[in-house]
Amino acid sequence: MKLPAMLLSLVVLFGGAGRADSVPVFVRIPTPPFTPESVAPKPVQPSPIFPKPAPAQPVFNPPPLSAPLAPTCGAAAANPAPAQPLPSGVSGRVGFYAAIYDKQLQPVRALALGQVNTLFPLASAFKPLVVRAALQEVDAGRLSLRALITTTPAKRSIEAYPAGRNTVAALAQRSLERSDNTASDLLYLGLGPEKIARAVHALSPCTALLHTTKAWWAAQAGLMPDVFPDLVRGAVSAASLPFDERLKWASRLNARAQQLTGPQVEAALDSYFHGPAYAPELELALQNTSTPQSYADLLARTLSGDDLKAPTRKLFRSWLAKSCCQPKQPQLKAVYWGHKAGSGWRMLTLTGYAELAGGQRIAYAYFNDGSGTLEAEDMERQIPALINWIDAALSELARSPLLK
Repeated sequence: MKLPAMLLSLVVLFGGAGRADSVPVFVRIPTPPFTPESVAPKPVQPSPIFPKPAPAQPVFNPPPLSAPLAPTCGAAAANPAPAQPLPSGVSGRVGFYAAIYDKQLQPVRALALGQVNTLFPLASAFKPLVVRAALQEVDAGRLSLRALITTTPAKRSIEAYPAGRNTVAALAQRSLERSDNTASDLLYLGLGPEKIARAVHALSPCTALLHTTKAWWAAQAGLMPDVFPDLVRGAVSAASLPFDERLKWASRLNARAQQLTGPQVEAALDSYFHGPAYAPELELALQNTSTPQSYADLLARTLSGDDLKAPTRKLFRSWLAKSCCQPKQPQLKAVYWGHKAGSGWRMLTLTGYAELAGGQRIAYAYFNDGSGTLEAEDMERQIPALINWIDAALSELARSPLLK
């Protein structure tokens, strides 16, 4: 049985192409040096998958639950137009926000559907932000695209993975074009999860990038009772803590996950999602999260690659254009369209950024969780109809009289 719960490497069925136009919009956030486990060929030193037990750490003893299951974040958009009804077959909680932005990256017109200021799990839609952070390190001279990083049992995530040593460039490309979990985790751990979390939080306070894929899935599958003895109550309560406190617990989970193997986590998840322990509250409590409106605004500022140098920007945009998903024959007359999808047990995310010939920029975020469709593979069958629906919405924005 194929594992249902996580993003499979989405096959790109919907091509994409574009050109790069540079409009600087960023002030770089200083970051400390990249610290991957291995950045050059070295003899592989054998190490146990399960190291000796560390000194006892405190467990999370949560207060009684008081926060709502899906808290809101951020101010609502000013009078967005309603999007058209969704395609048939979509169920569960949906939030969709798309906007067209001026040169100052302020939305001039928006479309919305559902709960656009409510938190949703991002699934693999977070991966472009990790790749962007790695390319910033390359531009700063602290990292080389040719630097080698070793896939160890401790850092391998679930599903197919890049074995042995791989260059930073190969891992970044694989993170976007194949949505590879291990590739993105290797970059994330090498860059430093707290560093990335703080940089993203500074740009978008409603967006939380705290955990590696392996960490949230291992915790969700109940493999960290030493951290969360009462898993649901503990994880939900920890998610409601102030940002700096959440970082401390996220660090524990990311480190603890490296004492488990990918196959262990995969097997435990298969049992978890098909068994009585499944708790939908854990999707929001443990995954990386954002709101549709906040994430679209963030993507408008990041997916252009305008804060990168020309060579790394070209790579970033090329990888995003080849990621999932856009229609084969889009209505939207874009000169560039980059995108990233994510899927999992009862969830699907479709996000992206496009540029028009007149210089206008469009960004969007479609989030769906709690679906009546269970398996990730079945969720992905909704993608063609939803991508056409998004294409129509973006085309409507592009025809807006406010652009004239």
